[in-house]
Amino acid sequence: MLKPNQEERIFMIIIGIIAFYAVIAGFIGYLYLLHKISAFMMLIIIGVFTLIYLPRFWIIYEIKNADKLKVIEDFFMINGVGVSFSDIKNFGIREYKPQVIFFLNNKMIVYQKADFCIETPKEKIEFTLIGSEKIKLMKEFLKRIRRT
Repeated sequence: MLKPNQEERIFMIIIGIIAFYAVIAGFIGYLYLLHKISAFMMLIIIGVFTLIYLPRFWIIYEIKNADKLKVIEDFFMINGVGVSFSDIKNFGIREYKPQVIFFLNNKMIVYQKADFCIETPKEKIEFTLIGSEKIKLMKEFLKRIRRT
């Protein structure tokens, strides 16, 4: 059984969301210009479609406001705050189900996020990662740090 590969480039996700919305809204506008539907009906249909499509626009917002994470030598930089590997006592992960944005050339363009909580002796630090490959690598990395 052939399974399409997954693609998670942020640029592709944003373009896919905006392009699909533009195609549907453009088609509704085209029907209005052909005098197949009234202006009132066009606004109603676009309004309903926008309400239904709002969670996809929320994805763009989440991508824009994503946490910045860097691994530098022996500590994490999470949104400008450094956390040493030796300070990590425990961690938790909440993975969300991946969402398929669209298909392109037999590849699924997907969006997945996970919330991480790192517990140190002083505080709990929470951050969100976007992308299944990043999530998988971070889980493996945290498990390896915790073992040592």
